[in-house]
Amino acid sequence: MAGMGPFLGTLSWIAGATLLTLTVKQLRHANPHSRLPQFFGRPAHHPGDVYIYRAIALFLLTMAALAWKATLGYWAFALILLGGVPGSLLAARHNRRVQGLAYQS
Repeated sequence: MAGMGPFLGTLSWIAGATLLTLTVKQLRHANPHSRLPQFFGRPAHHPGDVYIYRAIALFLLTMAALAWKATLGYWAFALILLGGVPGSLLAARHNRRVQGLAYQS
């Protein structure tokens, strides 16, 4: 039973990182021709349910860090930051595409 913490933590991390990435995908579809803020700020069109999904994702990532804390110590909280990497990369790719479209116009 002691091994269930990291296992459930891993599942929680995967679910949280996926949900956080899906919120970026939602924002991309709502703002096809405008840049997304990389870390802080608000895009031109911001669906309200993104707030709920991001809160759930942050909760899941926090639960993952707490589950891994016994094994990794305080380094487990780096898992929260790592959960945001896929969404950040997706937003950066979107912003490069939008910038390329602006240069073509």
